[in-house]
Amino acid sequence: MKNYSLLIVLLFVFGCSMPSTSVRSVDSRPSIAIKGASATAELVIDGINLGKAAVYGGDPKTVTIEPGTHRVAIIENGNVVYEQNIFVESELKTITVR
Repeated sequence: MKNYSLLIVLLFVFGCSMPSTSVRSVDSRPSIAIKGASATAELVIDGINLGKAAVYGGDPKTVTIEPGTHRVAIIENGNVVYEQNIFVESELKTITVR
């Protein structure tokens, strides 16, 4: 009986000391932040209305998109206040609306 107790204790001790591996993935897709947009301005990317542009001011909320060229427009009261084709490759691109 003593041998079984010792065997159980040894298995527990050595079983807990086995190496473990954890894998973490990071979303490395590019993102866009909009600075200086009014509270009523709408954000449109590639013809898709994403809602209020001021929401995507960064820290922490940004728009994550696929790499490539995108048409970005800021529309306020039916008027286009910003419109441009942008190329995003990686990381964060900040668009400043004046």
